[in-house]
Amino acid sequence: MGSPKGNLDTGAIMGSYVGLFLLASVFGAIGMLASSLTNNQIAAFVLAAFLGFMMLNGFEYFSQLPVFAGKGDDLIQKLGIQYHYRSLSRGVLDSRDLVYFFDPDLLFLS
Repeated sequence: MGSPKGNLDTGAIMGSYVGLFLLASVFGAIGMLASSLTNNQIAAFVLAAFLGFMMLNGFEYFSQLPVFAGKGDDLIQKLGIQYHYRSLSRGVLDSRDLVYFFDPDLLFLS
């Protein structure tokens, strides 16, 4: 991957690790929220998987509807996890992205 030797993008690597840690914390918070909403373990898993999928991909797919074309599609994409994770994986540690990942943790774990 680092050809020639030492040609690694350390910013992108560290940003990806930070992003994966924050992504895991959001998914853990979603799982705990789903577990607190139901007594059934299977239902909690299905609900957590659905909510996690919707937070990761749902906003991006929702923004591509023809109703939002050119008007609010970028705003709806910014509500999803994938937009902020993509920024972190490039190596850009922006405070808006970090705050975005901490907000669901605080919201779902409260």
